[in-house]
Parts: sequence; C-alpha cells; structure tokens
Amino acid sequence: MSKVQTSPRQNTASSVEESDENELLRENIAALVLIKNENIAQFSQEKMNITSALIEQKWHNRHQVYPYRVKEEIYGTVLNEIMTHKPQLKNEILARLEAVYQTLRNEESQTLSRTRALVENSYKTPHL
Repeated sequence: MSKVQTSPRQNTASSVEESDENELLRENIAALVLIKNENIAQFSQEKMNITSALIEQKWHNRHQVYPYRVKEEIYGTVLNEIMTHKPQLKNEILARLEAVYQTLRNEESQTLSRTRALVENSYKTPHL
C-alpha cells in the first residue's frame, strides 16, 4: 500500500515537472520561431533581382573596368600601327580578331539566356 500512496505524490510532482518542462519547451520553440522569422526577414530584404545585382556589381567594380578600357585602346592603337606598317598581316589579324569576337559573342548570348532562364525560374542544369 505504500507504493499506492507514494505513486500519487510522484505523479503530481512529475506532472508539475512535466508542465514546467512543457512551458519551457513552448518558450524555446517560440524563441526559435522568432529567430527563424527574423533571419528570413533579413534575408528577403537583402534579396534583389539578377539584373540589379549585376548592375550593382558593375558599379562596385568600375575601378577595375577602367584599366581594361585603357588596355583596349592601347591594344587597338598597336594593332593599327602594325597593320599600317605591315599590310600583309592585316587579313590574318582581322581574322583572329573576328574569331575572338565571335567566341565572346557566343559566350555572352549563353550567359544572357541562362540569366533569363534563372529569372523566369525555368533554368535546368545539364547534369540534373
């Protein structure tokens, strides 16, 4: 009979502990949900579309673009001088420039089509 008498006391003590544990669990879950929602809100505020991100990156890296422009002008001037002094190389130089231009144009069109597909959420990788 002593077991019967002690069992209700243990049950009431354990039910109080369980209610405390349940309350603590609810508070922890509420805190986790709040943290998750704050993270989602912060992430969604930082999100922007691809075009805006590319333009922002271009402006951010504009100090790196200027040297390329200078190199391009110097390169063009040097090629022009070579072609004026050695006209027999003109066709070979122009053919190589055209090949490089076509390659760059091809890569740019692929980049644009992939970007468009990403924006429209229709991009599928070739590996999947």
